[in-house]
Amino acid sequence: SAIKSKIFSMIRLATPISHLFENKKYEKKILRSSDVLECRDRSLNYNNYIEKQELFHCDLQPIHEWGNVEWKFLEQIKNTKSNLKLLTFHLASCCDKPIVYGRMFSLGGREYTCAEMKHFAKNNFFQIKSMFGSKVDIAVENTNFYPTDAYKNVTEAKFISDIVYENNIKFLFDIAHAKITCFNKKINFGRYKKDLPLDKIIQVHICNYSIDKNLNQAY
Repeated sequence: SAIKSKIFSMIRLATPISHLFENKKYEKKILRSSDVLECRDRSLNYNNYIEKQELFHCDLQPIHEWGNVEWKFLEQIKNTKSNLKLLTFHLASCCDKPIVYGRMFSLGGREYTCAEMKHFAKNNFFQIKSMFGSKVDIAVENTNFYPTDAYKNVTEAKFISDIVYENNIKFLFDIAHAKITCFNKKINFGRYKKDLPLDKIIQVHICNYSIDKNLNQAY
């Protein structure tokens, strides 16, 4: 029981900076109820005097080939979020210009092979670690699977685990994404979860998901 108490005392509630922060009344309530804040790309310029901004959940995909645009954006994060403790990324698609079709991606631009994505990940994470230093943890999030070729490899538990272990980074476990993946792939959630890098979890996203009964698809 003493060990459990210690574990629970270490858990902190992180709240994403959303449109609710535009209302000062809501902002004050959320700040009082949150241990830390999770910044997103759209909240890059949120008031930097608020010290709770310890997390940044970035839309960039390190499994893709990066150029000056991506690295300049990371420089902006580094220069504006002085209290950053955790930087997380997406593994959202196997192509560099995915096309949004309804709620899902479809193939667009260059399609990467599994080997190419692992190669880019190795190079990108090496440079990300050099840029942010040892005081900032780096993690990737599992994405949800939809039945298009844009999700080839990226939702596979082995691929996610390889990215985490081969680059010695952390894992952001999105429970809803995992359940959507299992429903849409018609696979067992328990077995899928077991194959994810759960021993490397540093953050958990908790939210609801829905099932479209007409399409027999989760989202």
